[in-house]
Amino acid sequence: MRTEVAAVCEHQLTKVRESGALAAFDAAAPALRESLPRVLAASDFIAESLGRDAGLANWLIEEGAWDRALGAGEMGRRLALALADQPDLAGFMAALRRQRLREMVRIAWRDLAGWAAVPETLAETSAFADVAIEAAVEYASRDLARTWGEPRSVDGEPQPLVVIGMGKLGGGELNFSSDIDLIFVFPEKGETAGTRSIDNEDFFTRLGRLVIRVLGERTAEGIVFRVDMRLRPFGDSGPLTASAVFLDNYLQTHGRDWERYAWIKARALTGREAWKAIYAESVRPFVYRRYLDFGVFESLREMKALIEKEVARRDLAEHVKLGPGGIREIEFIVQAFQLIRGGQDRRIQTQSLLTVLPQLAGGKLLPVRVAQELEAAYLFLRRIENRLQMLADAQTHAIPADAPGRERIAFAMGFASWEACAIELDAHRARVTRAFQEVMFARHEAQTAEVPGVNGITEAWLRNAPAAQFAAALTMRGFADGQQAARMLEEFRGSTCWRRGCWPRSPN
Repeated sequence: MRTEVAAVCEHQLTKVRESGALAAFDAAAPALRESLPRVLAASDFIAESLGRDAGLANWLIEEGAWDRALGAGEMGRRLALALADQPDLAGFMAALRRQRLREMVRIAWRDLAGWAAVPETLAETSAFADVAIEAAVEYASRDLARTWGEPRSVDGEPQPLVVIGMGKLGGGELNFSSDIDLIFVFPEKGETAGTRSIDNEDFFTRLGRLVIRVLGERTAEGIVFRVDMRLRPFGDSGPLTASAVFLDNYLQTHGRDWERYAWIKARALTGREAWKAIYAESVRPFVYRRYLDFGVFESLREMKALIEKEVARRDLAEHVKLGPGGIREIEFIVQAFQLIRGGQDRRIQTQSLLTVLPQLAGGKLLPVRVAQELEAAYLFLRRIENRLQMLADAQTHAIPADAPGRERIAFAMGFASWEACAIELDAHRARVTRAFQEVMFARHEAQTAEVPGVNGITEAWLRNAPAAQFAAALTMRGFADGQQAARMLEEFRGSTCWRRGCWPRSPN
């Protein structure tokens, strides 16, 4: 242990000793007791949590199941016990936050001690999110039903709220301190069966708001998860909850290629039976076209160009998610193949990146070497991402700028120094960048070189390009009169509809 890290470790041990929590570890299993200095050196979050929660150390030792991974079923049973007999909303929210802290300490401890592989940590973090969301929906549904009754269809069938997890939550690969991307859908319109009846859309909107509050409101115990609803139809300007018919009409009429890209990750967390029909009838046909979807190449090229320009424009060199050779570039490569080939190959119609990557190599869509390099890079980058976030339970993806901070991350990653860690990090990112630039769209730059600074219509629009560049981009894409088309689009951008935001927003 280097001097800087050893000093941090000693400071953390002193704090935990002063809180009285250290004594509990005298009776702990040797493996747990011996891992304590390493874990405290890598995580302020765990050290502070031990001091703040007087029962945490004993819980971890006696009930924490620190020596094995937990699936959603067992995680859910543990949460149900923690939430039992809560008399009101405030008590429920407090208990949910206490259990969240304990489970996150357990997950981080296993990861930092070297007892859990990256996929295991991602799966456990996702499993807790799944059961926490399900518990929040169940509580909020019961609470509202006491006033308004149960929502039913016109035919009298009970109607559930379908909570759809998107992004890494949808993929079952949630990072340690992430927000969660959700979409709320209900199957059919109708009204509630209570004495004070309201229509289903009103009920589910109230329900959605309460679920967001239960999960995301900051209290004295903190939060459970930050909730992001911007991927729903029409983004922030759209309804909080949508009926299945509304969703279907939206995807058919307004759905864009970036939304197809986002909906690859969609997974139902509640209302799973109702989701099966919604997915089969609306979402799968929208995301996965039956024919070989070469038409999506142009949109993907423009998305790729925007990613490259964002990296070049912003100072992202130390950002393991958005920086060059980062996590987002791996996700883009994999999801682009899913969009293009998914309609023809059901094997790659899945939310998990780690499940899809071997299928791309087996289907000869990616060279085996490239697929292996991308998988190794993804696991390394997700591991360092989690170590960054476990430091203070903060949603960060940037390597610390200070030397002591870097040494702590290197120590948490199992390297003797930051220099050694940086060499491996740079090697992984270089391989990702090569795949991102060469494997996906090798001829892209040559095709777009005619319009300096503008790689496509999407970029011209989002960056408010000068009229001449906008017209040139349109002409290059086959418009007979690019100047006239540019004028019409400029008029639309100045219209009331655009200013009010009734247009799909970027997923970023």
